[in-house]
Amino acid sequence: MSSDNISRKLTTILASDVVGYSKMMATDEESTLKTLRVFRGIFSDLIDKHGGRIFNTAGDAILAEFDSAVEGVRCAISFQEELKARNGELPDDRKMNFRIGINIGDVMIDGDDLFGDGVNVAARLEGIADPGGICLSSSACEQVKSKLSIGFKDMGPQKVKNIPHPVGAFQVMAGPISVNAGRPAIGTDAARWRLPAIIGAVLSVVAGLGYW
Repeated sequence: MSSDNISRKLTTILASDVVGYSKMMATDEESTLKTLRVFRGIFSDLIDKHGGRIFNTAGDAILAEFDSAVEGVRCAISFQEELKARNGELPDDRKMNFRIGINIGDVMIDGDDLFGDGVNVAARLEGIADPGGICLSSSACEQVKSKLSIGFKDMGPQKVKNIPHPVGAFQVMAGPISVNAGRPAIGTDAARWRLPAIIGAVLSVVAGLGYW
């Protein structure tokens, strides 16, 4: 790739792979591949739905890009929720969990493929995510924290392989969440606090009327 012809852009990168994939393949190659095909098909459809595109795959890994960080995180949440439901229908030895890392960064374009630290950081964040979890860089978290009704756990600066500087990392919290922008859904912290306050206010008014 000649430096004279390098194009660059800022984009949202999603990196994912299967937890314990090599062990699953060693135990039962055919069943593992069948399950992987089904789950990758689900992921591919969700990536398309949320305006992203897959630019690289290798074995169990998927690399995708999104113009919108919000849509990238929504896609990741929807995928993990769908997998949780699908895994509930599978025997323990066939369950398949993914880790996902998401980063916003400047990348180099080579045809349909993307390269650079923007991609590498997403891959490293995926590596420190919990099984079935999602880990965001500080740049990605900053873009979505006020737009999605989800919680985040600050993991602090992370020293990751082949990245010269620590990377701020945030874990998307498990639990009832809403992937819609706007007001928090019941189940988020804001809603949990707001609902008792509203009920208390209503009861106070009713009690006051009864007294008079």
